[in-house]
Amino acid sequence: KIAPDESLVLAGTEETDVTALTSKISDAEPRYSFFNYTHAADDGTEASSVVFIYTCPPGSKVKERMVYASFRRMVIGAASQAGGFEVAKKLEASSPSEITPDMIEEEFHPRQEQKQAFARPKRPGKN
Repeated sequence: KIAPDESLVLAGTEETDVTALTSKISDAEPRYSFFNYTHAADDGTEASSVVFIYTCPPGSKVKERMVYASFRRMVIGAASQAGGFEVAKKLEASSPSEITPDMIEEEFHPRQEQKQAFARPKRPGKN
C-alpha cells in the first residue's frame, strides 16, 4: 500500500488460493496485490504466472485514487525488478469481490465465441 507520506509499504504477504484471494485484499482502501496463479498452460503442463491486481473502492478519497493510479506503473516495475519476476496479467477492479476465479482463468484462457455464418433469408413466395 502507499503510506500517507507517499512511500510504498508492504502491507503483508500470505499464501492463498484463487478462491480465497478476495478475502485477503482490503476493501476499505486502494491496494496493489501480486498473486502467483497456477494454471494449465496451452500445452497441458502446469504453469505459474504472476497477476497484478489494483483495487480502488469507490469510497476512496480523491487524493488516494490519484496517487494509486499514478504509482501503478512504478510499483509493477519495482516489484518485478526486486522479486525477479514478470507480471503476466494486470487486472483492475473497484472492489476485491469483483475479482473471481473465473475472471482470472478467463484472462489466461479466453472463451472462444462460436461465430454463426449469416443465413441468407429465403426469397419471398418460395417455400
